[in-house]
Amino acid sequence: MGEEIINLDAMRPEKQIIEVAGKSIDTSMISFGIVLELIEKMEQLGDDKRNTKKMLSIFGDIINQIFKEADKDIDDKWIKENMTGSMYLILIDKIIHPLLDSTTESVKGTKKKEKV
Repeated sequence: MGEEIINLDAMRPEKQIIEVAGKSIDTSMISFGIVLELIEKMEQLGDDKRNTKKMLSIFGDIINQIFKEADKDIDDKWIKENMTGSMYLILIDKIIHPLLDSTTESVKGTKKKEKV
């Protein structure tokens, strides 16, 4: 039987750097814990996904965690003082939506394999 090497480093996404208030924040490597929390919060919303306030609150919490994980000097106060609503909407489009899309596609792919 041959040796199998799975190089997960080769699967790393391209760097995505967010620059804001003199900081460069790498958002390309989002931890599994943050992804899991996002999925759990989205599932808890259930049919309430049209509630914009709740959705923005969830997305804001996740973005804050991503920023804090990337730069330990960033805290809630820094985020509130240096981010605008428009900036958050851009981050949702650039970070959260692709994250949800890729997670959903991965889960669908796994379910298809299980049926085979």
